[in-house]
Amino acid sequence: MTGLLIAPGEGAGAGPKFRHPGVQVDRKQLDYVRAHLKAKPFKGAFAALKKDPAVSLKAEPHPWAHPVCEPFGVGSNGGCAAELHDANAAYATALMWYLTRDKRYLRKSGVYMNAWSRSLKGRSGGDAPLQAGWAAISWARAAEIVRYSMPKGTRWKQAGRFATMLRTHYLPWTIDGYHRLAMNGNWDLVLADATVDMGVFLEDRHAFERGIQVMRSRVPAYFYLKSDGPRPHQPVEPVWDLDNYWYQPCSETINPEEPEDARRPCAPGQHVVYLKGQTQETCRDRLHATYGIAAVMQLAETAKIQGRNLFPSLRDRVVAASELTSRLNLAGVPATLCGGRISKATGAPATAFEIVWREYHKKNKLPWTKKMVAKQRPGTVREFIAWETLTNARA
Repeated sequence: MTGLLIAPGEGAGAGPKFRHPGVQVDRKQLDYVRAHLKAKPFKGAFAALKKDPAVSLKAEPHPWAHPVCEPFGVGSNGGCAAELHDANAAYATALMWYLTRDKRYLRKSGVYMNAWSRSLKGRSGGDAPLQAGWAAISWARAAEIVRYSMPKGTRWKQAGRFATMLRTHYLPWTIDGYHRLAMNGNWDLVLADATVDMGVFLEDRHAFERGIQVMRSRVPAYFYLKSDGPRPHQPVEPVWDLDNYWYQPCSETINPEEPEDARRPCAPGQHVVYLKGQTQETCRDRLHATYGIAAVMQLAETAKIQGRNLFPSLRDRVVAASELTSRLNLAGVPATLCGGRISKATGAPATAFEIVWREYHKKNKLPWTKKMVAKQRPGTVREFIAWETLTNARA
């Protein structure tokens, strides 16, 4: 898929104006949830939200001027956990405000956003782009709810400063993805999700379209289908040897630039196998594969609210990936996949499959996804995946 072309049946979008609130949830969905808080599955999810420390009215933000975010085990980190916690707390309290109409939560959500927009000056570290994406997703969700559900006669005085923070200190890290440095595909998908979300809040049509473009460029190289041929597509910009990039237990083609201990030639009679629905990170672990699925579905949900229905064009790859990833989580790893071994960093973070299930189950058989959704509920928060049973589920 090239450029900013719109697929047949996708819709041309909302033109110069965006719908608000319109990041992953809109007013209609929020009102529906509010009217059904005593019904399943919302009842349990709302009870879990109310018990979560993120909605504590006694908690205070811990803003940093320059968070440093390094990969696990590399260097030191400062401010990353606080940034992600406060972004998710802003979103959690914004949800509590909308669903309860308790103004204390509205004010608390604003406290988090105002503190960071007043303090943040920059960021650094190897994981800085991914951290910016994770946090921006929750910031944008919170900001959309707060800004567009204020009681009549009131306004968010610091909304302009918060928008400047997103545009200056987050959007530059996300708008072009990160595949140039051959990072794992969930990075591009998360950064695309964040870019689309910020595009909505900032009324920035270019950012919105650019996020969709980055997502489209990565999806065919992240979710494998048999129709792709015996091997997956390369990302837009080539990375290291394809089989190594997909974390296969052995590679028929060895990249001489890789360290010797990273080269895994196939034994006699052994060859690389790709299964329908495998993601670029499946053989790495199931957690990161789930991140990729969640980021694509969140982006598609926001795009649909804004008049762009991406779900049909994503169906085949996402349905296959959701079913395989759910099966691996629930039933183990077949011997033909990844040499029968996948890292114990398994993963069913929060409620990452709710949108997949709601959007596709009526036309596709999703037995493993159905079981995975039931196991994950009522759900909680993991990085950028937050409260999706409460906000995006259907019974």
